[in-house]
Amino acid sequence: MLRSSSSPLREENLLSGAKMTTVSLASPCVVKVAIANRFTSAIIKTPTSLGCAKSISKSFGLKCSSSYGTSMAMYKVKLVGPNGEVNEFEAPDNKNILESAEEAGVELPFCCRAGSCSICASKVVSGTVDQSDGIYLDEAQMDSGYMLTCVSYPRSDCEIHTHKELDLYSPSQ
Repeated sequence: MLRSSSSPLREENLLSGAKMTTVSLASPCVVKVAIANRFTSAIIKTPTSLGCAKSISKSFGLKCSSSYGTSMAMYKVKLVGPNGEVNEFEAPDNKNILESAEEAGVELPFCCRAGSCSICASKVVSGTVDQSDGIYLDEAQMDSGYMLTCVSYPRSDCEIHTHKELDLYSPSQ
């Protein structure tokens, strides 16, 4: 929801059938954006005189550049490796965990980058991820917390234990 006391909202139907709402914000402002899923995002255009949008966006877990930017939720991801090594970084909700880890300098196993193998299998210990793009894991494995980092997107702060491919095939799974 976008609100501005000085400007009316303007809605447009785009050729793709999507709706776009435009509003001109005047300082001081309050910006609230509800992002339904990773296929939608809020684009905030802020004039240089409007310094509040960046700080407000950050307080809602969104990122916004000073001119144009795509706002996205950011989550803290904690990866625990097979020998107990811990790596923590922030990951946006529109980038899979493997890509975010690589950008943070963390090396993880991978092969297909499409969710069709088990090389990057990991296990979510806390938090939630969206792995609807994956095709390799079955429902029982996902219900047990297993995930593929190449097609999993953070949906909250999370802790993930990596290098779990062999655990997928052990009888005590």
